[in-house]
Amino acid sequence: MSRVALVNASTPTYNLGLAKARHWWQRQGAEVSMLSNLLPMETPDFDEVWVSVIFSWHIPKALEIIRQAQFFHRPCEIGGPGTFGVRSLIRERTGLEAQATPDPRFEREPGAYPMVFWSRGCPAKNCTLGFPRNGASPICSVPEMEGWRYTLYPDVTPAPIIMDNNLSALPRAHQDVIVDRTLTASFVQVDANSGFEPRSFRTDTVQRWKRLPLKCWRFAYDELAEGAAVRRMMAILDEADVPRRARRIYCLAGNEPIADCEQRVSEINEWGCYPIVQRRRPLDWIGGPLPVLHDWSEQRLIDFQRWGNRLAKGIPFAEYRRGYKADA
Repeated sequence: MSRVALVNASTPTYNLGLAKARHWWQRQGAEVSMLSNLLPMETPDFDEVWVSVIFSWHIPKALEIIRQAQFFHRPCEIGGPGTFGVRSLIRERTGLEAQATPDPRFEREPGAYPMVFWSRGCPAKNCTLGFPRNGASPICSVPEMEGWRYTLYPDVTPAPIIMDNNLSALPRAHQDVIVDRTLTASFVQVDANSGFEPRSFRTDTVQRWKRLPLKCWRFAYDELAEGAAVRRMMAILDEADVPRRARRIYCLAGNEPIADCEQRVSEINEWGCYPIVQRRRPLDWIGGPLPVLHDWSEQRLIDFQRWGNRLAKGIPFAEYRRGYKADA
């Protein structure tokens, strides 16, 4: 019987890919250990070592695990979305080709998981959460990893966390499948975790998804140019009587000058919604000084995120001082 170590280098974040890989290996008759690290004395006990990375800044840890396993001449694999922007580095350091896209061996592995993809891919070509390629403007990583056209999975087991990258742009018939089958599972609460895309959000979208006990309505306002689409989506949600406090609006910091990012946070607060400020971190960043744009520094990004998520209603960002706490 083969003994396989599956290592989640991004613990404590749940790793859906490794959970599927575990089922796949067990069907092959292997004895599988799910780990968050690999101790040197453990390595000889395993016949194979697979390492998965969700976030690129965990790549150094993953590379050390691979180095250790290769020292003991154990076959290794490395993959996960965190490897996408650093595939050449991984190849250079380990000789391995990272599986940065969904792995066809176990992508469709059946099972009851806490989260689910009903589709892969995304047709949106105007997403700002991307990476530069050959000096061009940033492009979104999701279509590059999963495809510019959707691959639909109508027969997966429903889960309370839906991970699809662009639910509102999915074919309407497939959206109906997701909602209908999720309803039959009778979850107390459902989280459309990656949310809806304002440009493709329509009146029928909100009516369809209102049937589920959604934890909240997630969408993004990542640059000022998206303002018209975001406001149109806000109006659709208002018309459908979705409470504004039930809306979580992601707000990327660092892709525009500070003043523009602050304007977006201020607008979200003026609308009576929750801003969720996220720092811009390039997909090839593995630690060390963070590359920044415009008038940002890494510390300003950290401060802005804390200000935006906690204090933005109380004081302007220019008046924020590290360690400041709003009155209870």
